[in-house]
Amino acid sequence: MFGPYSCVVLDGVERLTDLLVRRAGYPSVVAAVAEHAIFLDPETVAQTGGSALFSTIRMRNVSERGSIGEVDGRRVLLDDNTSPTDAFLWAAGIQRSEVREMQFNHVWTASRDPDAYTALWNICATPAFLAKTTDGNNHPEVIAALRFHAYRLYGLVPEGMPVPNEPTYYRELRWAPHPDAVSDLAETVIDRLRRTPKSRTTTACREIGWLFSEWAPDATL
Repeated sequence: MFGPYSCVVLDGVERLTDLLVRRAGYPSVVAAVAEHAIFLDPETVAQTGGSALFSTIRMRNVSERGSIGEVDGRRVLLDDNTSPTDAFLWAAGIQRSEVREMQFNHVWTASRDPDAYTALWNICATPAFLAKTTDGNNHPEVIAALRFHAYRLYGLVPEGMPVPNEPTYYRELRWAPHPDAVSDLAETVIDRLRRTPKSRTTTACREIGWLFSEWAPDATL
């Protein structure tokens, strides 16, 4: 009734290890994640100067999402994962319609930090079935590898965070290729914002500004 298992085992960590290592033949779970974790090209990310694209934070209260609030006197969009997803896809030149069963993950947990929440150096994409390994306490080796890889690519960490150490297994990992670099990130993102004038992200840029409006409300959108 339950396939090859002699009893019901409600342990997703064990099942994922069985699937990836014992059945698919990856050396480890972290090796499988690395081969499927997509980071943006460093040339694209460098065009932000290390800044976030948008002034947003994550808000758990669903009723507050989409409204404007303040963090330390700074106006911010109270969001879910929409603006970080927009930031990654637009910077990669990828349409949402081209994406299936992918999740966009923060390398460092900084949901209340508007300087890191939509920072391109803090976002990677993984297939949804691997995304749970990128947070929580069950796969610390995955989190360590992602953080060191992001630092190696971009040389940045959130304010107050230590520079990550290289994991002993890091040099054995193979990483997924980057999307092609965009030559003009500002124009690329402006084009996407203008194509989605009613989106939550665009509305926030008009009302409170964004990186390439020098954080002033952007009436051009």
